[in-house]
Amino acid sequence: MNLTKLFTAPWLTRTLPTIIRITLGILLVNHGTRKVFDGVDGMIQGLTDRGWPFPVLQAYMATYVEFAGGILLVVGLFTRPAALMNIGLFTIIFFLFHGADPFAKKELALLFLVLSTYTFLAGPGKVSVDALIFKPNATPLKD
Repeated sequence: MNLTKLFTAPWLTRTLPTIIRITLGILLVNHGTRKVFDGVDGMIQGLTDRGWPFPVLQAYMATYVEFAGGILLVVGLFTRPAALMNIGLFTIIFFLFHGADPFAKKELALLFLVLSTYTFLAGPGKVSVDALIFKPNATPLKD
């Protein structure tokens, strides 16, 4: 048995983007569902209390970037645009909205930011609507 391969060779490299994309999508849908179905009043109030401009618009935009973007990520449709919108959203949440907060209060935003960045860079993976639609015409990019 070759221990070097066991401990250092990559595993699931072709499947990992799909697993992370679907997991991120499920987490985002779960995170946004409360706001979509129970309302964004608390979020609007929180934005207003912090003096953010256009709190109603920002609350709805953030909610639907999470919820609709999460659905798109689960099925793998427009994966990179959905991931890019989440990168923007969670960059703002982590660095600005929770910027002065203790790390424990902003770690979820960092997790979503990192997973969204990975998904943007890795692409949708083999099992996705994007792969079905765009694969026949795709030219792979070189690393």
